[in-house]
Amino acid sequence: MQEMTRRQLGKTAALAGALQASSALRAASGLEMRLLGKTGMKVSVLGIGTAPLGAPNVSGKEAHRVVDAAIDHGINYLDTAPIYRQAERRLGPALKGKRSKFVLVTKVEATSSQDAIWQVRESLQKCQTDYFDLVHVHNVGRTDRFPSLDILLGEDGALAGLEKLKTDGAVRHIGMTCHLRPKRALPVMRSGRVEAVMSAVNYIDRHIYNFEETVFAEAAERGMGIVAMKILGGAKGDGAILSDPRHYERAVRYALGIPGLSVAIMGMKSVAELEQAVATVKAYQPLGPQELSEALADGKSMAADLGEHRGPAV
Repeated sequence: MQEMTRRQLGKTAALAGALQASSALRAASGLEMRLLGKTGMKVSVLGIGTAPLGAPNVSGKEAHRVVDAAIDHGINYLDTAPIYRQAERRLGPALKGKRSKFVLVTKVEATSSQDAIWQVRESLQKCQTDYFDLVHVHNVGRTDRFPSLDILLGEDGALAGLEKLKTDGAVRHIGMTCHLRPKRALPVMRSGRVEAVMSAVNYIDRHIYNFEETVFAEAAERGMGIVAMKILGGAKGDGAILSDPRHYERAVRYALGIPGLSVAIMGMKSVAELEQAVATVKAYQPLGPQELSEALADGKSMAADLGEHRGPAV
């Protein structure tokens, strides 16, 4: 597990504040907007993870309400994936007449070029759109899904398929996600063929996977878009590991203070959850050195109990 000195904590907090001050834009609603790295796209600092909208107990009408509320509150980033059950199918009707208001993001789990193209085209049909603003290669840390990074990066690999779709206009930008084995992300990033990266970051996983000081540090150096996910620690029952009142606000503040962050994704299945997230983000103040130290201490204790809950770290 990773540990930080007090000096490193202070340096992280200071760098976060400087980057936020220099890169922040502001939507009419008051929700902060940031650049998604070199893509040039302006994204709300809060994005919606749509996995909960795909659940059997969530209706298509609720998906409509969440999308409409997102517009009302200045959220323009929607993250989805084929494996999120009915999420893509529910987004299609909900986005009718509103597509241009969103940066719409999906993912591929395919290894080959042909399969990646097929998967994106199927997602386009489900989402009832003719393009995605960003498509991620989904979780390069998984050796069962991507046993060989050479294949992924090869002329018949998934990245080549996404590049073809980009030439055709069906995909505007290419990214990647990584949930485990952080070092596996680095060769893909260093290929220069991905423009954004999304990883699981919170003050628990900081001590297990530490994407902040590996993957995100590399991304910041390369001017890539930096997307935080699992900022509440990941799903637990009907909520999340850090969704209780003691942790919720602090977890959001931790994520928003990550140096170079473009957008933090939160899974939402109702307008009430969206409004809670928006209020917390709008009230954001960086964690002070003492607050950050306490958060990381709590996270270290929780990490010891959870272990490598996303899979191997190495």
